[in-house]
Amino acid sequence: MREMIYLVTRHNGAIEWLRTKGYDGVAEPHLERDQIAGGNLYIGVLPIPMVKEILDAGSRFFLLVLPDLAFGQRGQEMTPEQMDRAGAHLLEVKRIEMVPVDS
Repeated sequence: MREMIYLVTRHNGAIEWLRTKGYDGVAEPHLERDQIAGGNLYIGVLPIPMVKEILDAGSRFFLLVLPDLAFGQRGQEMTPEQMDRAGAHLLEVKRIEMVPVDS
């Protein structure tokens, strides 16, 4: 079975940016737990527990990072060129360890 690629973002500019980098997949504004399955690639910005579920299911997760994003740009639609100027790149998350904290 072929790997499915999920582009998890509500931003059209991010989808365009990912596609220019060769990641052409199913664009989803939100990811539901029942969409998590093994053997897939998920790309976006997701809550840590959900990323752990993706990894535990046997899939890969790439975090979309914009390190030079100005505070005023957060949540705003950006073009792929603006994303490049904000330092957009992908980081693969390989593992997450979560341990309960005793109060």
